[in-house]
Amino acid sequence: MHIDTHSPHSKEEGALIKTADNKTITYWAKTISAGNEEQLPGISVHDHCLNVGCVGERLLAQLPARVAALLPSGSATLTALHDIGKITLGFQAKCPAWLAAQSFDALTLRQIAHATGSGRPTADHAYVGQLFLQERLRLTKSQGWAVAVGSHHGKPKGKTIKPLEAEPRAAEMQAHREAVATELIAIFGALPDRGPAKLDGRDDPALWLLAGLITVADWIGSNEAFFSPAHGQPVDATRQAASSALAQIGWPGGRLRASSFFDAFHFAPNAVQQALLSAVHEPALVIVEAPMGCGKTEAALALAQQLIAAGHHHGIYFALPTQVTSDRIHRRVTHFLENSLADAAHLRLAHGNSWLHDNNDLRLRPAFTGGPADPAEDPHATVAEARSWFASSKQALLAPYGVGTIDQALQGMVAVKHFFVRRFALAGKVVILDEVHSYDVYTGSLVTALVRELLHLGCTVLVLSATLTAARRRELLSAAGSHELESPDAYPLITTARHGVSATQIAPAFTSTKTIRLRSAAISEDDTIAELITRAEAGQHVLWIRNTVVEAQHAFRLIRGDTPVAASPADQIKTGLLHSRFPQTRRAELEADWLEHLGKNRPATGPGSILVATQVVEQSVDIDLDFIVSDLAPTDMLLQRVGRLWRHPRPHRAAPEPEFWIRTPELPAAADTRTLEKALGRSAKVYAPWVLLRSAAVFSFRATLTLPGDIRPLLETTYAEPRLEEPAAWGDLHAKLDEEKQKLTRNAEAAMLYGRPVQDDAPEALTRRKGPPTVSVLLLRSVEPLPGRLSRLTTLDEAPTSQVVSDYEWSLAAARFIHPWLVRVPRWVVPVSATSPRWLGLHVPGAAVVATLREDGRLLWDGEPADATYHRDFGVRTEKPISARPSFQPTDDDEFDY
Repeated sequence: MHIDTHSPHSKEEGALIKTADNKTITYWAKTISAGNEEQLPGISVHDHCLNVGCVGERLLAQLPARVAALLPSGSATLTALHDIGKITLGFQAKCPAWLAAQSFDALTLRQIAHATGSGRPTADHAYVGQLFLQERLRLTKSQGWAVAVGSHHGKPKGKTIKPLEAEPRAAEMQAHREAVATELIAIFGALPDRGPAKLDGRDDPALWLLAGLITVADWIGSNEAFFSPAHGQPVDATRQAASSALAQIGWPGGRLRASSFFDAFHFAPNAVQQALLSAVHEPALVIVEAPMGCGKTEAALALAQQLIAAGHHHGIYFALPTQVTSDRIHRRVTHFLENSLADAAHLRLAHGNSWLHDNNDLRLRPAFTGGPADPAEDPHATVAEARSWFASSKQALLAPYGVGTIDQALQGMVAVKHFFVRRFALAGKVVILDEVHSYDVYTGSLVTALVRELLHLGCTVLVLSATLTAARRRELLSAAGSHELESPDAYPLITTARHGVSATQIAPAFTSTKTIRLRSAAISEDDTIAELITRAEAGQHVLWIRNTVVEAQHAFRLIRGDTPVAASPADQIKTGLLHSRFPQTRRAELEADWLEHLGKNRPATGPGSILVATQVVEQSVDIDLDFIVSDLAPTDMLLQRVGRLWRHPRPHRAAPEPEFWIRTPELPAAADTRTLEKALGRSAKVYAPWVLLRSAAVFSFRATLTLPGDIRPLLETTYAEPRLEEPAAWGDLHAKLDEEKQKLTRNAEAAMLYGRPVQDDAPEALTRRKGPPTVSVLLLRSVEPLPGRLSRLTTLDEAPTSQVVSDYEWSLAAARFIHPWLVRVPRWVVPVSATSPRWLGLHVPGAAVVATLREDGRLLWDGEPADATYHRDFGVRTEKPISARPSFQPTDDDEFDY
């Protein structure tokens, strides 16, 4: 028979192979629905590879020259060949309709049944494709690039993989793969003639850059909004379709024009901002150390504009420390882009859940998305993977201009699924890492690895910090292949580093100072609450920052119970609680309300207010308090919290001076490590005990704090090496911290190596100190089953709304309905028996369950009471198990709240 490698509708001549029985077979790459659960063969392998290769060509053409130069010749060809491994009977048999249409003999059918057995590589098209290219490239010693092809569903197959055993009709399949490859090579050019290099014993950054290119091109080339799932089209038309697809998605992003700082922000630059713009004119690592509230965000954006307008880069990713800051920074960056884009029509800034409100519906959905858990075995996996990126907070990485959390960027350095897509997404951009601190004891090694990798990928990396030690600065410089000639004590300080040369450093003049009254003592809860209420009654706006959600909820309950009721509602003290354990829609309401109430334009007169919050408000949030109480935290976190105090000049305040209290525990004079950890309480579950002890010590004898002059001395004292006069137990805790830091460093380094197990994608996978595992929960008033595998969902709103969802189809309307009601809760709260409906899995990546709410606020799992309640003012509250039902083992409900 002869083999037609094209779809029936293709206008191109195919690579035809004659075989004995003179019949024609079309090898499918995608299936299409027959109107029910049955799937029919769709677009051919050849035509789908042509679509993806053309998208890869366009993506390559839009990369900055410094990034494109990293990739091997033949990158577009490798991108086109990503699915060549689907030409194997083990994969083709996954469509029963295709198999039934063939006239295979009994022996071949038995071989196919064996080949499609669970876990067999003969059914894994990514494995087959990598093996095919591995052997084809071996003659030029460039087989290392085959790894990028085999990884395109998110998980590398390994550096060198073993030949297939018992592939049905192996010689015939190999000939057919060769035929398709030959035609695609004729279209896209020769394969690479050199292999990946090694840099300081690490993988060539281009290897994973290529893997990211292939994966993103596959996602776009599989999008039914741009390419038919049923058939292909001629090469020229396909290239035109690829260009149109990227334009609709928003690639390339709008060009930033060269303009003044005043044009971008409508105010003149201060000394720090002007010094930064004068110091940097080409790609580099730039470290900006300057006080809280001095305009580092605007300085970074202005420098990004300067570098992009000069042609060095093609986008911005603004990496924030927490999720709460995303919307506010988004507004500031949007304002900047409105003033700076050469063509305002290109304004599309991605952040957080902005995809939910995007009118550009990417329609990333097949007719039916059921299938095996392994993407390599699921014909529709590419669409689901693409949706998990374009229809999620991760789109901020891929967008030309994006705002997101630093965790999204850090996951490019650790062994999580699609880590290489993150690297490709950031390549060639200006990446701004906001609020990098010395207390990065758990993420510091990852940030260092991220900086090194981004510089290799043609980025400028801007590190913004108010609280960096000299030692931490030197670590970052080392990642850039640079060093400083001396270690200046100046503050503020701007350091610029490029590989192979010593860093340049300038100290901008900064004359503004602020003196804050300080109290650091073992202050009881009762005294704290009394002080907060007294000050709020006097008209002050006050804040208590707790280190865990449980403690914040407890404090808010006590405050609300003790706050007197005013005779008039207009005189009533406003109280509130902010943390991450609210559904997204309620959290957004609370954040908008309080960030406005405590913002720059807050009311000058009227009753005071009391806000209880976790770490979600400690940085990158423009709120202005008269008085702040904080639980003990690392020095740099405390300084960030101080930065919310008297932030803006005001003609009148109800407080005579800025005042900051630190609630420190009573520490026994002589104690072992266990006693010290117990004395530090829940905070020791969130922060390293040794750092907490040092932080308590440096503030213990201070009555005032002068900013910015005290910032560097406080930090250097906190993080100095252990002293001989310190208790032995402190030294033991320092050793324990060092051991944990080294472990995370090894994890970061291991992520660069082949063979490490790749974890599924998760919001904070491997990037933070390991805390209690969490799971996404969808909170609803009710779930009503309907005929046809449909369900009607009803929200918890005071005026409830409903949405019908399908077990078979993803929809943007359903996604917009579901995501605002998601909340992450400790995993132990969820019983093992809790079910995850099929429709939920379609719309929420990763593990997620549904909980409905009883009238008394108790959560219900499948109708059974949960060990948690929900109230719109408190969020989800957890409690000790109330039944003997099987559940995950309870753990301390303490974690860094972001």
